[in-house]
Amino acid sequence: MVTAIPGPRSEALVEDLARSECPAITARRARRAEEAGVSQDPIVWKRARGANVEDVDGNVYVDLTGAFAVAGIGHGHPRVVEAAREQAETLIHAMGDVYPAEQKIELCRRLSELAPGELSHSILGLSGASAVEAALKTAAVHTGRPGAIAFWGGYHGLNYGALGVTAYRESFRRPFLPQLNQSVRHVPFPDTFRPPFGLAPSTRPEEVGGAVLAHLREMLDGPATASESIGAVVIEPVQGRGGYVEPPPGFLTGLRELCDERGLVLIFDEIYTGFGRTGDLFACDREGVVPDILVVGKAMGGGFPISAAIGTEAVMSSWGLSSGEAVHTSTFLGNPLGCAMAIAALDVVVGEDWPARVRRRGEEIRKRLEVLARRYSSRVGRVRGRGLMLGLEFVADQEARTPDGGLAVALTDFCRRRGYLVLPSGRYGQVLALSPPFVVNDVQWEGFFQVLDEGLKTLTAV
Repeated sequence: MVTAIPGPRSEALVEDLARSECPAITARRARRAEEAGVSQDPIVWKRARGANVEDVDGNVYVDLTGAFAVAGIGHGHPRVVEAAREQAETLIHAMGDVYPAEQKIELCRRLSELAPGELSHSILGLSGASAVEAALKTAAVHTGRPGAIAFWGGYHGLNYGALGVTAYRESFRRPFLPQLNQSVRHVPFPDTFRPPFGLAPSTRPEEVGGAVLAHLREMLDGPATASESIGAVVIEPVQGRGGYVEPPPGFLTGLRELCDERGLVLIFDEIYTGFGRTGDLFACDREGVVPDILVVGKAMGGGFPISAAIGTEAVMSSWGLSSGEAVHTSTFLGNPLGCAMAIAALDVVVGEDWPARVRRRGEEIRKRLEVLARRYSSRVGRVRGRGLMLGLEFVADQEARTPDGGLAVALTDFCRRRGYLVLPSGRYGQVLALSPPFVVNDVQWEGFFQVLDEGLKTLTAV
């Protein structure tokens, strides 16, 4: 069990980093410590395998973050490592859209086979944000309308195009507002725990979803609502960084119908949820709703930064045939090393039937979390999420459902000092979020629940 954090080597390295990295990134630990009243000193990773991470001071942790949900099949999966080694020995870089490597061609074919419905044509990227931007550009080309509808609490990345549809934190957007897409409209997400529009917490889930859909229709159809430029709707089928918030059943189906009625491009951002995380290959599979464009990343590359916007042939064909240079491309488009690693990672996810295994394990872990939720019912508002994308939402007042971010941050520190890595999530930092590698074993889970129970008992004691 880890008892001393940070270690001297980690501390020295982070101080060294602070001399050369933008303080907006490195110094955030100091701001968090001041806000939460607990230590936020980071650790510096040295190596990782499976569900374990070792830092430069020799401390070993169980990673229940999946390194931002990237390590679905585990850190350093042998098949991914071998694919990277073999590819590095033959071809590390090609020329994207000019002279592609065969690995890019194979990956695009594989994505076409795995994506639901008629999603068949991909634009590859290097980050989730770049894939979101490719999807938004495609929607604008297809509809002739550059605007989009996005949702409160949605996190789609921090590049300018992606930041335009992100509504996670005001501080992320405020300095850049004049440079963001002014045709984006944000609307409430149908959170059944905190229903929008003044609806009572007891409102039935389908009524919450119906209220949001009715609001969307009124906004799109009403005069002088500044919705004339809307060409797309972008949504996370389960919100990730926004706190593992699920829409009520039927809501995604209603969105699909609304988009079909009005000729809008429906974009599902499954960067966080894709490739087994929620207990289905894609979160949208649960309701059987197929978007016009599916955005994926994170777990897709087995640790390599790679992403894709996968669309229908009808939507993607709207780009037309480029004359001369491609109108959407990048130097590292379809990097062969990343494509080889992604192919190996997808082979593991599908070949080892991880979605079904995640569903079963997720049901077990959720039951354990619900036991803790009942035990600490005055402070736990809800168990959120599904599959192995689960969290505890903390409240300062149960009746008012006042979010409590301080408890989630304090628990993050408590768990880390005892060898378990978790993260706070949600618009108010009020959710203790778990997005672990799928390979966390029974012993590791048992140890975590002992620590979590101890932490809740310690931190919620009056």
